Parts: sequence; structure tokens; C-alpha cells
Amino acid sequence: MIRAPVPGLSQGERRLEGALAHYLVRVLRLRAGDAFVAFDPASAAEADATTVWADPDAITVRFGPLRPGAARSTREVTWVQGLAKGDKVDAVVRDATELGATRIVVALTRRSVVKLDASRAAERQARWARIAQEAARQCGRADTPRVESPCAWSDALALAAGAPSRFVLWERATDPLGPALLAALAGTDALAFACGPEGGLEDREVDEARAAGWTIASLGPLALRTETVAAAVLGAVRVWAI
Repeated sequence: MIRAPVPGLSQGERRLEGALAHYLVRVLRLRAGDAFVAFDPASAAEADATTVWADPDAITVRFGPLRPGAARSTREVTWVQGLAKGDKVDAVVRDATELGATRIVVALTRRSVVKLDASRAAERQARWARIAQEAARQCGRADTPRVESPCAWSDALALAAGAPSRFVLWERATDPLGPALLAALAGTDALAFACGPEGGLEDREVDEARAAGWTIASLGPLALRTETVAAAVLGAVRVWAI
């Protein structure tokens, strides 16, 4: 069954225009009589939908009764990612969405090669939000993680301060993540994880996190690429938390 994001989803017949209509008509190729499942990324509600009428620029859809999304995150999980080069953050956002993250924060660290002014930061945030929404659609998830504006490392740490269990993944850490993570997963409290960009985190950034109450943890002797860490850690959370 085709799934499509529809912000502000509500029961009844509705005419859709603009970018959303373009996506439904030109990308998903919906025509009159086609059925699909609509979901609201913000409220995690979904509904059965039927296309009533469509042309290249607009589409009219009849939405059935709303229901809670069948597949959505049951635990708040924040992923803090050091800004990396190229499309690496795209991959992190996609993986983190598929593996249940509820918030994604891109942090500007001292070793981040990419530099973003306000305009470029807004463009990147919008791009990552679209990637998260598309990943949620593809994996059948009813909710979409919040993608925050890129911010300084200290601000990123503060955004996740409400999570009782917070872990910084660092290649020079000596304490393994496994035991502490298993203990955290025994409850239902929120989790937060953070990792640096390609060059890793500087000692003072790690010290800052430690002083703010984060646990500095190791993923073992193998060096993982920055775009691999989220999949490794959140994959473990998904398996062990079921």
C-alpha cells in the first residue's frame, strides 16, 4: 500500500495544491480512484485515503477516520551528529529515522570541515527534514523525527539534557557502551547519543560533555566511519528494546 505524508491530516474531502499535490500526482502518480494511506508526520496519525480527482497541479482526496499510526517510536531518542562532509549527514538522517530516532541534532564541532552560514544552515535543515520524512514514509513509520537547526556543540548537548541516559561515542573512550546501554534500556526513559564528524571530537569537547553529565563510551577497537556510528548504535537499541 502506498503511504504519503499529509501535514494537518483530518477526516473529510480536501483539495491539495502546491508541492504536496506535485508529490502525490507527479511522484506517486496517484489518479482518481487510487487508494493510499496518509500519515501526519507531526501528530503520528494516519488514515485511509482515496483520490477523488487529480490533474497536474492539484488533487482532491477523501480521508477516512484518523487513527494512531501503527508504527511509531515508543521512546524519545535523540541523535547528535557532528557535521560531516558531503552527503554523510544525509545517510545518518536516513538511518536514524528508520531506526527510531525521534530527534536529530547536527552539531558544529571544532573538527567539522564544512562551515555553514545562516542561509546554508537553513537549506541543510530543510533538506534533512525532507530526507527524514521520506525515510519515514518508506519504512512505514507514522511519525517523523524533529530535525533541529544546526547548532554549536554546547547547544546540541543542552538540547538533549532532559534525557536521563546520554552517551558520547568516542574512539578513545575506555568504558564499553554495551553494559550501560543495556541498563538504560531496562526502563522506558529517553535516550541521547552523540558522535563527532570525520576527525572525531577534541578532548575539550569530550570534557564538556562529561561535565554536563554525558557518559563517554566506546564501541570497541574497530574504527567506525562517522556515518556508520548511528546505524550501529541505534540498530542495537532497536534490537535490544523490542
